[in-house]
Amino acid sequence: MNLQVLAILPILSLMMVVHELGHFITARRAGITVQEFGFGLPPRIVGIRFGDVLYSINWIPFGAFVKMLGEEDPTEPGSFARQGKLTRAIVLAAGSGMNFLLAIVSFTIAYMSGWPSPIENEVQIVRVVPGTPAEQAGLHDGDRVVAMAGRQITRVDDFRAITQEHLGQAMPVTVVRDGRPEQLTVTPRPNPPEGQGAIGVAISSPTRPQPHGPFESVVFGFERTVQIILLTLAAPVQVLRGVLPADLVRPIGLPGMAQVAGEAARAAVDTGLWFPVLTVTGTFSAGLAIANMLPIPALDGGRLLFVLIEAVRGRRVSPDRENMFHFVGIVLLITLMVIISLNDIIVPLPPVEWGPR
Repeated sequence: MNLQVLAILPILSLMMVVHELGHFITARRAGITVQEFGFGLPPRIVGIRFGDVLYSINWIPFGAFVKMLGEEDPTEPGSFARQGKLTRAIVLAAGSGMNFLLAIVSFTIAYMSGWPSPIENEVQIVRVVPGTPAEQAGLHDGDRVVAMAGRQITRVDDFRAITQEHLGQAMPVTVVRDGRPEQLTVTPRPNPPEGQGAIGVAISSPTRPQPHGPFESVVFGFERTVQIILLTLAAPVQVLRGVLPADLVRPIGLPGMAQVAGEAARAAVDTGLWFPVLTVTGTFSAGLAIANMLPIPALDGGRLLFVLIEAVRGRRVSPDRENMFHFVGIVLLITLMVIISLNDIIVPLPPVEWGPR
């Protein structure tokens, strides 16, 4: 639990600081009076004023916030609500825009530092099923198979073909384990239980971190971010059509995010590679970029909806009605997040396989 908290807090805080920075920069550029930029959430520990902005550090070490003058009151000079429709829309969308950029940067660094790529000319044992010829022969998870029955193994198809040629016959198998060759003998079963195979292993081409150049990494990072956003948008439709199982695309709350972040941090510690943590950061940030733009009350997308309504009808919705709309939305949103979080605790997410260990 401690590792999960230590992993998720900096990731979420970075996402929220970057998000609020987008609002802050665009508001200042538009001439809107920004009263406070806070790191963490109130109550305040200390505040330092630079120019007309109070920069504060707060007791709850989570996220950030921007307080603009007159967010709902257009009578104040320099207020947010006094600005034109396009200016308000840009300021509202800037938070998600910054999360989009953070996702690209995270994935770009992940590709530059080493992105797991399959090694096509190698065969690795992913899992050994208990009570099978593989376990009896002494095969282990992670063994790299280099030879079977005196023949070199470079493809998964080679492994399967040689196995079928030696059903019921003992054959020598050479594997590399911890950098050293091991000689073993295994006897494939002619009639294995369903789903186990003749030897009782799951195999695949192994993956190893492959660093990419800066330009290539930026392109891959952008593509990965767009893929996540498109998948997020398409997932509900795919579930309704039966293409994807509902469990695979279920929404997750803070417990689920903490679990994934904790597993990524543990994988980073085990491998010395940063791509698991960077991938989680990029994925969460891309998800926040699109989720925050949904027309849901209290989110930036919900506020953008009122700007759109104003553009269509030619006049604003009264601040009292809009405030009530967002208040009800906050209550419903918090309720939904509590339900999702409880589901994360009752039915934990399946562990993520981060590749090389």
